[in-house]
Amino acid sequence: MKILFCIGSLEKGGAERVISNLANDFIKNNEIVITTTIKKIEYALDENIKFYSLEDEKKLNELRRLTKLYKIVKKEKPDVIISFLTGPNFRILLLKKFINIPTIISVRNDPKIEYGTLKRKIFMKVLYPLADGFVFQTQEAKNFFSTKIQNKSVVIPNPIKSEFLKRKIYEGKKEKTIISVGRLEKQKNHKLLIEAFYEISNEIPEYKLIIYGEGALRRELEEEIKKLGLEDKIILAGITDNIAEKIEKAKLFVMSSDYEGMPNALMEAMALGLVCISTDCPCGGPKFLIKNNKNGYLTKVNDKFELAEIMKDVLKNKNDMELKEISNNARKMALTLKEENIDQIWYKYITEVITNNLQK
Repeated sequence: MKILFCIGSLEKGGAERVISNLANDFIKNNEIVITTTIKKIEYALDENIKFYSLEDEKKLNELRRLTKLYKIVKKEKPDVIISFLTGPNFRILLLKKFINIPTIISVRNDPKIEYGTLKRKIFMKVLYPLADGFVFQTQEAKNFFSTKIQNKSVVIPNPIKSEFLKRKIYEGKKEKTIISVGRLEKQKNHKLLIEAFYEISNEIPEYKLIIYGEGALRRELEEEIKKLGLEDKIILAGITDNIAEKIEKAKLFVMSSDYEGMPNALMEAMALGLVCISTDCPCGGPKFLIKNNKNGYLTKVNDKFELAEIMKDVLKNKNDMELKEISNNARKMALTLKEENIDQIWYKYITEVITNNLQK
């Protein structure tokens, strides 16, 4: 089987990592081609994978990108095309009537946000019914779409990096730290976490909040930290290549996002056996991962007082035995999301779509 993957880039990101994993796994028994909108690659790819970029020395407009993609498809003649994220999804479906190849598209974020503009909503309603299959990360994301689309779709969560599952749960003395991992962008709502930490900082004076990630809101968050007088308690630690080692000794992991698909940072923290708190944000990823009070804790979106109360309860009122049970249950959940398990679900669905298309 020859599979063509389409995505905007292979820079660091959840969707990009999933495509890289699938490509590196599937190349063992298949031919794999990847196209991106821009050339930059930050994930290691098997040397046998063919790679094309729609970017060149000239600044491409959308028509030229479409033309270049069309020529790649005609040259490679894949058995199936799999596209991730809105831009590549729209692009490949614009070509659908000219290429007659089974096409699967994947929605990787909250569709209420992703298709919130009139232009995107119109494109989605016109183009998405042309696809032969759909992959969603959560049932909530799937429910956003029409019954026609839902009937030819499947829900497949993200896999967890094997490096996190290979590490044993840290059994030593926990550090008095609260950890968060995520880009310093509006979606992640780190301001909420900072404000919630401020609400309880006098009651847990020995604890520090460490936020890993980089982004456009760094200066704004630094100013917020200074305003609250927490410069010695909150650290914006930037990006690190060994995140597992950095966070595994933490007492608590918190994700404060306004919306997520299937949040990799939360999944990885659970794989390490960290006690996790997350906002119960759309489109249902945290709710899929966390069973409240069983393997973690859920809190309302953008409610700093409830988040502060749960954080304080975990740090001050939960005994070691209770937290150990939460930790072990989080790890058990993570083990169901091994890369090989998720890859097999993908491959089975891809085969079904191709077979259904041949029978039309």
